[in-house]
Amino acid sequence: MSFVGDVTIGEGESVPPDTPFTKTWRIQNTGAESWPPGVCLKYVGGDQFGHVNMVMVRSLDPQEMADVSVQMRSPAAPGMYQGQWRMSTATGLFYGDMIWVILSVEVGGLLGVTQQLSSFQAEFNTQPARNVEGDYNPFASPQKHVGSNENSHRDDSGLKDPADTWEGGPDQMQQEQNGLSQNSVNIATNGLQSNLSVVTYSQGIHGPYPFGQS
Repeated sequence: MSFVGDVTIGEGESVPPDTPFTKTWRIQNTGAESWPPGVCLKYVGGDQFGHVNMVMVRSLDPQEMADVSVQMRSPAAPGMYQGQWRMSTATGLFYGDMIWVILSVEVGGLLGVTQQLSSFQAEFNTQPARNVEGDYNPFASPQKHVGSNENSHRDDSGLKDPADTWEGGPDQMQQEQNGLSQNSVNIATNGLQSNLSVVTYSQGIHGPYPFGQS
């Protein structure tokens, strides 16, 4: 195994005191055979920078490279710190180059903050976007939205749409329609009977006398 380079926390970069950060290295399998399952990167000496002392690494094919990351936290006091890590088999056999962590802790360091902002931005970009139509105002009160909806159903004369005044359900509407139809039939029937009565009465006074006049 060969160490290729630092992906994060390179030369000239500093971290504020007592700040979480991610240390990432790039390594390569420079051997002629693939690594066996269960290999890992272990802390072996120096400053540990947190409670993590081992991370699993996938098996790499010959000449294959991979990035290995460890979550760490900087010391509370400013200064220069260093730690050593090394690849190990599942049985505890170390192999390959020694991997170093050389950390500069400064009050004005920005690397940890930059990583946190990058993580927040990546998380924000993965959230589904909400489609908003029209001039929707997310800060308006619900009462204002109701008023705007009511105004949208008024015509230019200022009269409200009659359809908006209906408060009954579909069954009640059907009953109202059935009742209206029945009343129409009764009114029509009564009107017909009234007309027949008028015709009969009129024939008795002014009409012909089919059975003779009495």
